[in-house]
Amino acid sequence: MSTFNFSNDVKILCGDHALDNLPFELRTKDCTRPLFISDERSYRLGFVKEVRRAMDNDIAGFGATYFRISEKASCKDCDDVVNLYRAHDCDGIIALGGDNVVQVAKVAKLMLLQGVGDFVYFNHKSDMDADKNPYDSLPLFILPSDIPSGIEASDRAYIFDEKNNFLYNFNSEMTRATAVFLDVRLTDIMPAKAMATAGLGALAMGIKGFVDNADNPIALAYATGAIHTLVNELLPAMRHNSNSDYRISIYSSIIYAGAAYYRIEESLLRDMTNELSIKTSLSHLQILSIIFPTYYKEKVNKDRVFKSVLMPIVGEEQYALTNSKSREIVAIDTLKEFWNKVISLAGIPSRLQETGVEQGDFVKLADAVINRYRGTDPHNNFTTIVKLLEEAF
Repeated sequence: MSTFNFSNDVKILCGDHALDNLPFELRTKDCTRPLFISDERSYRLGFVKEVRRAMDNDIAGFGATYFRISEKASCKDCDDVVNLYRAHDCDGIIALGGDNVVQVAKVAKLMLLQGVGDFVYFNHKSDMDADKNPYDSLPLFILPSDIPSGIEASDRAYIFDEKNNFLYNFNSEMTRATAVFLDVRLTDIMPAKAMATAGLGALAMGIKGFVDNADNPIALAYATGAIHTLVNELLPAMRHNSNSDYRISIYSSIIYAGAAYYRIEESLLRDMTNELSIKTSLSHLQILSIIFPTYYKEKVNKDRVFKSVLMPIVGEEQYALTNSKSREIVAIDTLKEFWNKVISLAGIPSRLQETGVEQGDFVKLADAVINRYRGTDPHNNFTTIVKLLEEAF
């Protein structure tokens, strides 16, 4: 049997009353003075009140609150959260919001565990030292109040420093959440377009995670579950986006897909989407929903590594009934048909030019990917990156 390493013990609580378990989870970690951080959107939509209501009449309260996380997670946000945590002698973090809040919370936890209060200290991920941890424990509870990004249950975090034009990319268990709560009360009724974009982006993460974690049975389980759920439930969820069961099903699948996707050590696809996200107002999932078909086609033609993906797409029974020699073709056709149907029904962009991305920026983007990430992926070269971007344009 091949050896594998999969470290992910994030607890996921999902459903109509998931939030009601928050006080209990706090008690199990002896957390009585958590720092509660969020953003203006979550406050405006009443999600902060829902969290406060779940905490009512319970022993645990908040050591401090901070609701000023910016729309684009920044180094300053991380510094502010860390300093507030220390000033009020907090013993855990509750993070309510979208990807911006999640990233700040994960990086702030890492900074606290490293015993520093200035983000500039983190000029390279090799500076991480687990022995510097000044805390016995530092529980982090993530409460997505927007469509998840997939990074919630992973050991990764990203913060972009606009001043120095540098993307800090952390891959450390010190960014890991203790638990993620997916509660209907913390979700808006997402428009079909948003649901379609997020679902296709998550499907891309699931397929990539499935293929690149072939020797890791736990990662495969995460990816397989996410792919199968998204293929079967994304279209109904788009048609009935007010249905909370469908909505939570899609959201949880995004988190599962992300757990497998972010487990990949190096990924040209992830590097490209990170760079595009920095240069545009598009989210990681939005970009994946556009460029993945081109990337997928490139991989099929050159590496032929996607033939195994038929099983999670159609299920074990249909997979067994398909001729082994034609499984790759069936996988390609099935995925293409599904992808096009979602794009057509939702009316979402299928090309980069529809999002305002300029073709003239591709050379700079390719240079940034090569210089910033320095991955060993055989496709991680200037010519291939520009070609993939142009074909997706």
